[in-house]
Amino acid sequence: MLKKERQAFILHQVNLHNKVLSSSLCTEISVSEDTIRRDLQELS
Repeated sequence: MLKKERQAFILHQVNLHNKVLSSSLCTEISVSEDTIRRDLQELS
């Protein structure tokens, strides 16, 4: 999954659920927690 796709997925999940856990995102899109954290930092 490309970075833009991951970030769009993260935003979609946050909009749906109002909050998400980095560990659950890692499992859902098969990336490391570090990758999720970097994406979240870029989105903030």
